[in-house]
Amino acid sequence: MSAAVTHLIVGPDGHGVTEYALALARHAGGAVVRDTGPLPPGPVHVTFTDHLFGPSPDEAVDRVLARCAGHPLSISLHDIPQPEEGAERFARRSPAYRRLAEAGDLVAGNSRHEASFFDSPVEVIPLPVPVIESRYEPEPGTVGVLGFIYPGKGHDDVIRALAGTGLKVRALGGVSAGHENWARHLRELAAECGVDLHITGYLSDADLAAEMGRIAVPVCAHRHYSASGSLMTWLGAGRRVLVSDSPYTREMAGQWPGRIGIVSDWRTSLLDAASSPTPPIGAAAGWDWPQVADAWAQAWVDLWPAVSVVIPYYNNADGLREVVAGVRAQDYPGPVEIVVADDGSSIPPPELGCVVVRQEDLGFRAAAARNLGTAAARGEVLAFFDGDTVPAPGYLRAVVPHVVADRRAVVAGTRLTGPGRTEPAWLRQAWDRTGHLSRPDETSWRFIISAVLTCARSFFDEVGGFDATIVGYGGEDWEFGFRAWHAGAVFIHEPRAVATHDEPDWGGRSPDAAQKNAESIALAHRVTHPSARPAGVFFEAADICVRVPSFVAPGVAETVIAGWLRAGDVFVITDTVPELFRADPRVRTGAQGQRITFTLALPAVPAGPVADLVERICAAGGDAELTVGQEVAAAARTRRREALGGETVTLPVDWEIVEGPRRLERDFAGW
Repeated sequence: MSAAVTHLIVGPDGHGVTEYALALARHAGGAVVRDTGPLPPGPVHVTFTDHLFGPSPDEAVDRVLARCAGHPLSISLHDIPQPEEGAERFARRSPAYRRLAEAGDLVAGNSRHEASFFDSPVEVIPLPVPVIESRYEPEPGTVGVLGFIYPGKGHDDVIRALAGTGLKVRALGGVSAGHENWARHLRELAAECGVDLHITGYLSDADLAAEMGRIAVPVCAHRHYSASGSLMTWLGAGRRVLVSDSPYTREMAGQWPGRIGIVSDWRTSLLDAASSPTPPIGAAAGWDWPQVADAWAQAWVDLWPAVSVVIPYYNNADGLREVVAGVRAQDYPGPVEIVVADDGSSIPPPELGCVVVRQEDLGFRAAAARNLGTAAARGEVLAFFDGDTVPAPGYLRAVVPHVVADRRAVVAGTRLTGPGRTEPAWLRQAWDRTGHLSRPDETSWRFIISAVLTCARSFFDEVGGFDATIVGYGGEDWEFGFRAWHAGAVFIHEPRAVATHDEPDWGGRSPDAAQKNAESIALAHRVTHPSARPAGVFFEAADICVRVPSFVAPGVAETVIAGWLRAGDVFVITDTVPELFRADPRVRTGAQGQRITFTLALPAVPAGPVADLVERICAAGGDAELTVGQEVAAAARTRRREALGGETVTLPVDWEIVEGPRRLERDFAGW
């Protein structure tokens, strides 16, 4: 299985935190994005210390959260704020670190001491103890401090403690960028104290191992720290280390007994250790990078939601076996359950270890079967496959991140059909035209295919699932897509999510006009867009509703209502239905347009059909004030805009304002 995260790594090679991030990525696997590269969908892991990500702690956190917005966020926290670093610095850094920990989906520190700093739960994944082959050839009287040189690392405390002792200090590592003056200060301090100080500069792994073997007394003399790679390195070489007293070092001494000496008086402890050096006692093995990477990998699984795969089934045992095998071959990191929804088969589904639910055979009821399967499902994400459509490896890993990033995502996979395993031309053209649905329009529901469909369980329930009243082949996915669009769906085509269907697409089989016509008729009753129904036919649901207030002047309401009924697929809503329209089912006291509702502020009548105006309003965002001259004649709002919210645009319209009173006989007769 490939790694469950993308590693976002910021900072220069050689920096301790950056090197931790790179090593974790090497051992755990997964894509690596350095600094500003684009992040692929899915969880992101960040190895964080504030000064690598921004000029201030707050800006560093802001950058991480902005960069990783829409991704489940895993964070390895380093350089945790400590009171010992100074009141001002501690006060400046602490809120930022706590805010980042609150925002992360998975947050881990390197010790229990670090975890106790945070108000929210923080996992503990200790730093690795790398096994280091270091030949033990100590030079008498050498005290070694390992790692970058910067204030607070304790070099100065060790130098002062050794004043006049004749012991030597070897600093194994380079000077941290920006702290060259501190290195100069240490040299001056050593000269004042009569201490031989040698700074090695940067060391390769092999040179570092050799230099460690030359040290008689290893020390970690930090004034304040909550984790230390230097300490782990000494332990990995099997050395007993003298450390400054802190909650962290006491925790480590308990974890690695006999290997850590906690110091209360540096001068006494160093002199005693130098007089009787402790030979290597064997590497503290068992917690190297493979174990650390495995601990992270187990934690990352929780960043992937549980998926329920729902498969309708009807008398095709071999097809079901192939689909289930395809699902079980997925490399999806999170839990996956399979629910088989039997649509009244005479040949029961084979025993495959899946959840099986069954409905009575009342005809081809794929929509009802999918709803039945969903009712038995427990996952946060629903993935639908037909009983003869087999997902290729990587399918779930490709689609689920879109749903995690946006609970309104409705993701269509790529279904390859027929012996040639090709995608139908009409779909390929749709993906090209819409940028894989990144530029959808009011007709893009036609590209939602239930054989390869994924969405959030919560959004599926909000939409109302599939229309279980649809009986017969096809159409239930387009109808679902239509309602989902108007509930605020974000349509996505994921080309990497591939599934295969051995038979040709419907268009490639022997055409069955009666079957396809039955589907079209069923959709015409349910999908109100003009592309799905003929003009001039009355349906139970209208595409457009117009709310007409009670205009007082005689004849005005009747003229306005009649004008709107001529404007297209319209229902008119009034407080009281005028006598003229008592037999017309399109004039009601309550209804809602499937796509758009106009609410009149003036007695205004369009000059002709309003279909083009509706498309303009939808394209502009779905919420508009319509003006005649300087006056607002009506407000228009789509159901999609009701779901999503947003700004209102102003559009001028060429409508007639009906003045009253009106003599209806003149309107009827046209004179």
